[in-house]
Formats: sequence, structure tokens, C-alpha cells
Amino acid sequence: MTIYQMVDFLKDRLNEGLGWISGALQYSPGKMDDSGDKESLWSSEDGKSHDMSLTDEAEENYFSFPIDDSLLQTPDEIEDAIERVKALVLETEGVSEERRKLVQRLISLRLRLQDVKEIQEERGENSSEELRIINHHQFIHQNQIVHRSPQYCDRCGGIIWTVVQHWYRCKACLFQCHSKCLNNVIRTCVILTVGIDTEYIAQICPEVGLPDQNFTCFECKTRFTLKNSWMEPRICNYNGRYFCPICHKNNSHSIPARILHNWDFEEKPVSEGSRQFLILMARKPNINLDRVNPKLFSFVEDLNIVKRYREDIIIMKDFFMTCRDAVAQKLLRRLDEKQHFVESSCMYSLQDLIDINNGTMLKFIEKIHDAFERHIKETCQICKGKGFICEICENEQVIFPFDSATHQCSSCHAVFHNICFAKRESCPKCLRKSRRALNVL
Repeated sequence: MTIYQMVDFLKDRLNEGLGWISGALQYSPGKMDDSGDKESLWSSEDGKSHDMSLTDEAEENYFSFPIDDSLLQTPDEIEDAIERVKALVLETEGVSEERRKLVQRLISLRLRLQDVKEIQEERGENSSEELRIINHHQFIHQNQIVHRSPQYCDRCGGIIWTVVQHWYRCKACLFQCHSKCLNNVIRTCVILTVGIDTEYIAQICPEVGLPDQNFTCFECKTRFTLKNSWMEPRICNYNGRYFCPICHKNNSHSIPARILHNWDFEEKPVSEGSRQFLILMARKPNINLDRVNPKLFSFVEDLNIVKRYREDIIIMKDFFMTCRDAVAQKLLRRLDEKQHFVESSCMYSLQDLIDINNGTMLKFIEKIHDAFERHIKETCQICKGKGFICEICENEQVIFPFDSATHQCSSCHAVFHNICFAKRESCPKCLRKSRRALNVL
């Protein structure tokens, strides 16, 4: 065979291939092919045919191939899909698996419509940023060119060439990926997980095991196999699950369970999803140490001191709420970063415990406590006039409920010295009030 004959042969095979593809795209179920067989050219492994017709008359089949909600980006597109699904629901008869799936599809579309509308209201109608909503991620198209450090795709693990490639980043959890990987994102935005999960996993690395995961990655379901190449299964020290190297990049973070049970702040390798979750949850005050592990206050001195200061601040708050000067000076606004400090004395965030361990929290709260105490005892005459004189020893020195070595009655809230109150069986002010009530009767 000469070179010219070989070229003609390849051209004929190429034309035959193009003809077969064009015929397959124009094929629709119900039409007879040349052989007289009605079997679809797009039959799947399970024998079910896939309706790939692009004509307007054909109804969308919601069960023959996967549905990609990420393609619906505007409220009009989603509302149109909702109307089509509602029509299909009305056409199905009785209680069937098909109707159940359609109802689930309808619910997911309504939730997506609500999310898209809320996000558009937050961004404003005139926003020029390109937004894509996938798995509750709010992906923003990135136009800047990053030179300092390489950027990697969190979906495929490849490098993002920011000079020549289009890429997106979630403004909520900072998940980033190539434009080509956008529709293949599996991980749900951690913002949604933070809203659902209000507590940390209490067990220390509750390892599940690869057989329970069917020897697949917990997130992307990639199978661990030795057939082609070795893929290392990496355990997440937060949830005990195994992940592939793309979903687990050996980045480390402090584990809440180790902190709460052992006061151990050593960082351990965690998956990327767990790491994002822990970072976003770090400043959320959702740890009640009095309930989880009250013995920590006995073993960790700084933690016990912080607790005492926080209890004093809760008492001082009552002074400030009725003080004009304190309101004008906005003293309580000094705790804006730690708003839960003025609401409760037992709730801590993970970042609070980390700051207590490295010593920054004690310096911060000690400075705030001294400023509040100086205002009540020295600067403000209104707050100073709300102090108490011990009725037992009748010492003229003014005492306050947040002073050390003092006792406050739980009934009448009178304040006494600890030594003085220990000599009495009951509160003298409560006795005086009870006698007065008996005389009135």
C-alpha cells in the first residue's frame, strides 16, 4: 500500500466515524434504525436507554441520566425547571418511586431558588462579579493574577496557572478550582455544615476503617487500589475517615476532642473539608466546659483565672446597664470581639481555649477586668454608690460582689465578708425582712 492509498483509507474511516456520530446525535427512541431494531444507540450498561434528543417537544427525563443543578444559575431558569417538574409530578400516578424522586427534585429546586434569591439580594442587582452557585458554594470568578505563591485546585489537585487559566473561589469557605472542574465539585460548602453541626466530635479520632468506606475516599469516592498505581489512604484525625491525597493534603489543625479531654493542642493531619470546618467554627462559642469537662479548671491554672474574671464581668455588666457614664463611654463595646463574655461565663470557643493556652487570652481579659473595676470603684460615683457595707462587722469600707473574699446572698443579693458570713447561720438582711413582714401581718 502506497502512502497515497493509506491517506485515502484514513480519510474514508474518518468520514465513516463522523457519519456515525452525526447519526447517533439525531437518533431518538421510537424511530426504527436501519436494522429494524428499536434499541437506542445510547443504551447504558443496565440496559436503560438515555433520551438524548435536543428537540423542544421531548420531555426531560429525570431518571435516565444524572441531573446537574449547577447549570441553573438564575431564578428564571430555576422557576422554569420547577414548573416542568410540577407538571411531571401531576402526570405520575399514585405512590411510586418515580413520583418520590420527582418530589425530592422539586424540593431541592425550591431550596436552590431560595438560596439564589438571597445571594442576589445580598450582592445587589448591579454587582459585576460573575457568581456560580454549586453545592451551596458561592463561586466568584477570579480576575487577579497571583505571583507570590502557586494556587492549587481543591477538586483535581492540579496547579492553577492564574495567568492563562480561568478559576473560581468560594467567597464563604475559600474553596478554589479550575473553571473546567467547577461542575465536578463534590464537597458541600462548609458554611452549610457549620450551620447544621453545632458541636464538635467528642471522640478522639473515632477511626471507622476502610472496609466500612468500601475502600473508597470518604469525600470524592475514589477507590483505593493497587491495580494501576498506589494511592495512599490518609486518615483524618478529626472524624476518623480515610481520604485520598487530593481531599487530604496532610495539612494539620488542633483537634477539639484532644483539647477538651487532655488539654492537648498538638496539631494533627486532617482532611481539607475538616480543616475548613474547624477554621470556620473556631470563633463560635459552642463549648460548655462546665458540662463537657469541669475538671479542667482544677488542672489548668490560667483557665481557672479566666473563668473567675468572666464571672466578675457578668456581675459588672449589671452596674454598667444602669450607668449613664458607662453607656456613654461604651465600656461593654470593648468586648465586641468576645460578645459571649458578657452573655455567659461558661461558654467558650475553640479559639478561646487556644488563646488561653498560648497566654494571650489572660492578658486581654485582665486588661478589660482592670478597666471595668477602675470605673466602678474609682471613676464613677454612680457605680461606686451601688457598693455594700458589711452589716455583720459594720466596717465602713465599701465592698462589691466581684471582690475576692466576699459572699453575696442568693436571696437578697447583700454582700458580706466571707469570714463574717461564716460566723452567722443565715443572712441578717433576710432575717430583718422576714421580721418586718411578720409585724405587718
